[in-house]
Amino acid sequence: LKSVVVSVNTVAMASSVNLLPEPVPDVQPFTSPAVMNQREGVRTPMVTSSFCPPPTHSVIEDMPRARSFADDVVYRGAAVRPVRTREANSREKQPIKDYYDWWQAHGGKPPPYILAFVNSRAGKTTVSRAIKKQLEELLKKTFTDCGGQETYLAGTVCELSDGSEAIRKKIKETKNGIPKQSIHFLVCGGDGTVTWVLQEIENCKMIWPDLFQESEGDPPVGIVPVGTGNDLARSLGWGPKLKRVVDLVHYVQWTLAADAVPLDQWRVRLTLPESPSQDLPPVFRRVPSSPNTFEGYFQNYFSIGMDAAVTYGVERSRRSCFGKLVFGMGLGKMCYGIQAYRTKGFLCCCAPTLSIEDGSFRYQLPGSELEQVDIGHTRQLTLLNINSYGSGRVPFTAEELPRVAPADRQLELFTVDNAVHFGCMMGPQRCLPAVKARPQSLDFKISSSEYFQMDGESWKLDTGCHVEVQWHRQVRMLRPPTCPIGIWVGRQVPGFWQGSQTRRAST
Repeated sequence: LKSVVVSVNTVAMASSVNLLPEPVPDVQPFTSPAVMNQREGVRTPMVTSSFCPPPTHSVIEDMPRARSFADDVVYRGAAVRPVRTREANSREKQPIKDYYDWWQAHGGKPPPYILAFVNSRAGKTTVSRAIKKQLEELLKKTFTDCGGQETYLAGTVCELSDGSEAIRKKIKETKNGIPKQSIHFLVCGGDGTVTWVLQEIENCKMIWPDLFQESEGDPPVGIVPVGTGNDLARSLGWGPKLKRVVDLVHYVQWTLAADAVPLDQWRVRLTLPESPSQDLPPVFRRVPSSPNTFEGYFQNYFSIGMDAAVTYGVERSRRSCFGKLVFGMGLGKMCYGIQAYRTKGFLCCCAPTLSIEDGSFRYQLPGSELEQVDIGHTRQLTLLNINSYGSGRVPFTAEELPRVAPADRQLELFTVDNAVHFGCMMGPQRCLPAVKARPQSLDFKISSSEYFQMDGESWKLDTGCHVEVQWHRQVRMLRPPTCPIGIWVGRQVPGFWQGSQTRRAST
């Protein structure tokens, strides 16, 4: 058994991306022990991290567990606040200072420069501004190498509300200004914000082809989860939600020590018979060669039907005064239940099914020709790329989950036939849907009005359309270090982001 563990550790260490200073001779990289998740009772696999902490107390500390709803009521006197805005004091910021002090004393590869993206005008502005202020305080530090000759910056903050042009300019200035440091991006937001930043990286490469060298790759992206579902952050190990502004200290530590991992990005094209009467989400843009064709990108999932209708209703209700009050009290699940009733999600029979023409779609597997599959009458069609859906659910059976990989150029396609099936999948996670296909591309036609959802962004089309989904490219994400471990819950484990190519070859 020891020889097997040693061989696994050797392979994992060789393939891991070393983003930290070289360890001193008497400090050796080590393997984290198996960690028992107390809530779910699931043992995570033993994996090796590229993180080797310096010989000080400034290792990445385990983040405190979130309080329960009852604890919050007692703690706040019945005033539930999703994010506590107190900033970190000098003692709480000491681990980051010790990290840079250790590097100044021992030298090695410079720590990565952190470019954080924050929208201080989105959501609850009090929280957004507190997040921006805390990150500016943490990243303003300057430090020198062990010889005292080179001066480096820890990082800076980019304001997302300034618009796409300002974001691209900031990325270019950052890259040109720090040629000797690698860059790590840290996005404060949800899944849609992550997609936005990834697209701006690609736009920068189109405008300035020589900005990022092919040998170094695009800057990898970490996440501070302050969105709604945060499925990508959950899968990667950044946690379900930022609870306290002071916890940004941990996120900066994780960003410094994180491993770069690949993730597939997919393109969705919607071809409409005429110009849409309503606006599509900002993630979509019009294709210049075809005025009625729009394209957007996703990393997590793309869905049509029941779940999209519920999400669409919830997003609209959140803009009302009553909706803001409900979510501000931490009762968002009640709003989801109301919207499920409004959209006839509770009906098991006599409910409208998806208007997919001929009840079938065409898809293509890697290295094969187009095939056609009949899906019959169904109420939801979902294409999933990672192991998190609907705010942390894992809709795969124990037999299917090992075949799912985030960078294998394949999607997992499943359907949901009725409300009972949907409720079992979203609630106790029983009666999980079977994977019908693993396409690399597919297309189908919608004949009438339907609800759509893509990485948490929902919309409704009042007319039919032709839907095309294709693999677009691979992006680089940051996975928190596995020693000490990030925030993974249940069947979402760090090993999901290792060995994608191995799993693809074996399946």
